[in-house]
Amino acid sequence: MTDASQDAAVSLGPVGYIVLGMLAQCGPLTSYELKREVDGSVGYFWSFPRSQLYAEPQRLTRLGYLEERQEQGGRRRRVFSVTGAGRAALAAWLSQPAGAGELRDPGLLKLFFARLGPAGSAQAIAAEQLALHRRRLAEYRALHGLLGQHPPSGIGDTLPMGLLYEEASVRFWSDLAETEGAEGAEGAATSSASARLPDTR
Repeated sequence: MTDASQDAAVSLGPVGYIVLGMLAQCGPLTSYELKREVDGSVGYFWSFPRSQLYAEPQRLTRLGYLEERQEQGGRRRRVFSVTGAGRAALAAWLSQPAGAGELRDPGLLKLFFARLGPAGSAQAIAAEQLALHRRRLAEYRALHGLLGQHPPSGIGDTLPMGLLYEEASVRFWSDLAETEGAEGAEGAATSSASARLPDTR
């Protein structure tokens, strides 16, 4: 790889490596097909604007990591495939330490500041998050059942962690919802009892 290619490899972000990895794993794809593959795999645990999957392949093509071919007939779609330089950049990235994980959870972020909001904010957040994680857990379980005991590499390697994460999330938000609900009921009972006490002043 040339010095220019090495410099470009350093500038690639996670989305660039997602594009290289998906094309290396699945073969030539259009941007729409790439989005579909991402939605059913890495999109479950790596959040980013899907619009980047339309711009990033063109950038990687200019860098020499992808090759673009336009269909001659039909809708004349643009199909992207990985070049040798792209596979080398992907291999170099995979050989580097991954580093510590980063958790970006909107529910936890709101929960952190919930006490600054109206009464019942924490309970409302917990109820919302519990419903979301229950749906995702059901989706993962269905996917696990569909793929069977020997799922394909990639999603088969990451799905068990997804199941563990969603199971833990359901427990966390369920416990919080029950705690907040109990505290809310206790507070309401206390307020009601106080309202019935005679004024002895």
